[in-house]
Amino acid sequence: MGQEVKELKYKLIIWDLDGTLIDTIEDLSAAVNHALEIRGLALHSISEYRTMVGHGVRNLVKQALEASLLAEGKVGPEEELTDAALADFKAYYTGHIDVRTHPYPGMQELLKDLHAAGVKMAVASNKFQAGTEHLIHEFFPDIPFVAILGNRDGYPLKPDPEIVGEVLRVSALNKEDAVMVGDSGTDMRTAANGGIDGIAVGWGYRPMGATPDYSFAETVTELRTLLFGRNFYVSELLSTPPAVYSTPLQEAVYKAFIGLGIPFVRVDTDPGITMEDCAHIDGALGTRIVKTVFVCNRQETSFYLYAMPADKPFVTREFCTALGIPRVSFASAEKLMALTGVSAGATTILSAVLPEAAGVRVVLDRSVADSEYFACTDGTPTCFVRIKTLDLLQKYLPACNLTPTII
Repeated sequence: MGQEVKELKYKLIIWDLDGTLIDTIEDLSAAVNHALEIRGLALHSISEYRTMVGHGVRNLVKQALEASLLAEGKVGPEEELTDAALADFKAYYTGHIDVRTHPYPGMQELLKDLHAAGVKMAVASNKFQAGTEHLIHEFFPDIPFVAILGNRDGYPLKPDPEIVGEVLRVSALNKEDAVMVGDSGTDMRTAANGGIDGIAVGWGYRPMGATPDYSFAETVTELRTLLFGRNFYVSELLSTPPAVYSTPLQEAVYKAFIGLGIPFVRVDTDPGITMEDCAHIDGALGTRIVKTVFVCNRQETSFYLYAMPADKPFVTREFCTALGIPRVSFASAEKLMALTGVSAGATTILSAVLPEAAGVRVVLDRSVADSEYFACTDGTPTCFVRIKTLDLLQKYLPACNLTPTII
């Protein structure tokens, strides 16, 4: 499940669910709005619901009712109204719990790698128990969590530390072995109250900056580094598309591969920056990855994607002479995104699949075109894919109505 890790900082990771492992906000919002709509009350936006979640579904429904009633100049709600709306919420949410809900990109792979490294894991959520169990079994079926704990009758909600103690007892581990990972102050207070470390993540519903009391990870890659304590990560070889696409280009690339019958393998990685990083990726894929430059003329009317060996320097004069064109220079980041759908560090000739790239000329170095395999980023800086070069030249690029220039 990726590179071997010799020593891990933690033996037990206690995960928050909503906003940490999975993005549930759209389905939660739809369910609460359903309960409000039945009562003719004002609905709320997803951004508004982001500030309400995390304290159990009863509190979520109650806050939504209060906001809607306040908009009408009323106060409340009464307990009877909250009870009734909560019942309608649960009935709707139970039937629509995973319509738009999905794991955050990279999270399924991270948990698989942690499990393979021998880390014990548990879930501690304020979501109702049945919903917590359903979503964990739906999206992480291969992870043998030592405990899956949600909101249960007779048990206090986070930030009460009882849930931390329960997990420690079940796992037979000590406080110094454990860390809690979550997206809210509630999670970090739970960790502090339970006497364990905390890591706050920046992609959830209430992102936080770092403080002396806990670590902070802005991305899943940064979280992986905090948990594994290593410099660079490369996954095992994968032959299926990502579970969740990070960009429209990434989705278009894999749909094209599947539609055209092009076999592929890929690896998930930390962002590749140094030549040493690239060497790790090369070793995993069994071939050298190419680098691609995006250049244009001075008037920004002609654009070129040039795939070349990673260790070959780009020499403007040689490139322009081979193509018989005036001098070019590197195009702006804005043009790169607008015409190829990528940011710096993820440039690829696979962008040819996008309609926006129709006017971009694709150029391959002769040594790249003559290689058995073609390996490059899939349009993201954290995933690299390998296909046969003949499939690139005879299937992928022709399907994009492109004939590449080989120099």
